[in-house]
Amino acid sequence: MSTKRFNYKALDDSGKTVKSMINASSEDDAFSLLSNQGLTVLDVREGSSRDGFLLTQERITPLEIALLTREMNALLEANIPLSRGLLSIGEHEKNKMLRDMVIDIASMIEAGEKITMAFSKYKDVFGEVYIETLRSAEKSGRMASVSAHLADMLERNIELRQMVRRAMSYPLIVISFVGLALSVIVIFVVPRFATIFESNGVELPLTTSVVRTIGDSVMTYWWAYLIVVVSIVVGLVKSWKSTNGRYRMEVVMHKTPYIGKVLTAVTTARFSSILSIGLESGIEVIEAIEIAGMATGRPVFQRECNDMCIEMRNGESLEDVINNSKTLPNFARRLIGSGKDSNELAKAGRIIARHYDRMADHLTKNINTVIEPMITIAMAGIVLLIALSVFLPMWQMISINK
Repeated sequence: MSTKRFNYKALDDSGKTVKSMINASSEDDAFSLLSNQGLTVLDVREGSSRDGFLLTQERITPLEIALLTREMNALLEANIPLSRGLLSIGEHEKNKMLRDMVIDIASMIEAGEKITMAFSKYKDVFGEVYIETLRSAEKSGRMASVSAHLADMLERNIELRQMVRRAMSYPLIVISFVGLALSVIVIFVVPRFATIFESNGVELPLTTSVVRTIGDSVMTYWWAYLIVVVSIVVGLVKSWKSTNGRYRMEVVMHKTPYIGKVLTAVTTARFSSILSIGLESGIEVIEAIEIAGMATGRPVFQRECNDMCIEMRNGESLEDVINNSKTLPNFARRLIGSGKDSNELAKAGRIIARHYDRMADHLTKNINTVIEPMITIAMAGIVLLIALSVFLPMWQMISINK
């Protein structure tokens, strides 16, 4: 049954005007679905589905998707019909975009659509890995267990991102304030001191001349510095969004001390978790590796997984292709390579995911202990340079006046 997206305007129970979108096979069907939701329909018109996807993507957070998945798992384990359960969740949802999406999915399932097809309408929100995992779970009849794994994975990813943000917030704040203070000293303080020293016949040392030149150039050509900074930021953002640029940046990040370890631990944990979920839901090994590679969100490892799949399709064994991996650590390669069938591989994936989740936790929590000494040394060097640029000519001026 083909569905279209309709824009609608209606009144809710409190008399408040509601404007949103809904999927339905026809305008009459859309009217009936909205009436069943307790809305008083004022207007229904066929609209663009793409606009709805973009709005939903902007307003629905990963945490809300994780909570929705957890609630969906509870419905499945309680043997409550998914359409009825999702409709109940949607009706009590405060986020308007999420509410409309959940009710729309529930309506499609109730109308006879498969679960995966209903969720696929919002692929931009859930992601390809989420949809493909649901598809394999629906085929194997293990929706309850797979949705539980999906919820665990989404919650774990959110927790890890929050840990990284917390770990990086302190160094960024320190660097920002120190940078601001140094900028004031370089741009305003040192040039004035240099003028005083020159008026007293002091020959400026190299450090003072360099700092003064930098300060004067910033004051004179501030617009050029601004253009350079903005260009660098825009260039990095565009590179990160492009496939080739993201790949090159991640190659550098993987080679960076400590950061490379964190990325490897996170990538390995996510890959192993999705591999285990895929295998348990009935996906073939090659397809599971392909989906797990996409789930990592790391272009370097995605390309590596694609190469593995090509080699396995050409007759290579799993053990051989895994051992050739440059991203997976030795422990992960040995455990995955030793798996004899899907059940053993799924179990190995869970073990690896737990191990590298703990490692990622440890590395993330201790990132400040690595960054702080580096910041201290760098700031001490800069402060020493600024101090020498002021005190060296000051000592010369004192000796001249004697």
